[in-house]
Amino acid sequence: MSQSYLSEGLYRVISQNEEEVVIVLSDASHKIFKAHFEGMPLLPGFLQIDIIAEVLKKEIVAITSAKFVQKLLPNETLTYKIASTKSGVRVKLSNSSGELCGDFKLKWEDLTTN
Repeated sequence: MSQSYLSEGLYRVISQNEEEVVIVLSDASHKIFKAHFEGMPLLPGFLQIDIIAEVLKKEIVAITSAKFVQKLLPNETLTYKIASTKSGVRVKLSNSSGELCGDFKLKWEDLTTN
């Protein structure tokens, strides 16, 4: 798995398959958390989506819907649940308490076949 410049060291994959990915975020010393926002570190919404595509080696073609429900903080363990839909995939993101944090409808392509 190759991480981008922004996500390098931002998370560690705990487990993964095509239907579920579990990660743990880095601590607040990561450059992303220092920049977003000083004194109140949060994981930016775009990275919430980019991380799952990066882990599964997908290229996002379209984001048809994105709901960001909960703040995601450093050191959190996150679970992405992925389900195929007629028009792409639906990804539900939850924290270790099982609370829904994000709900995304995406279209993506497999980078390993391109």
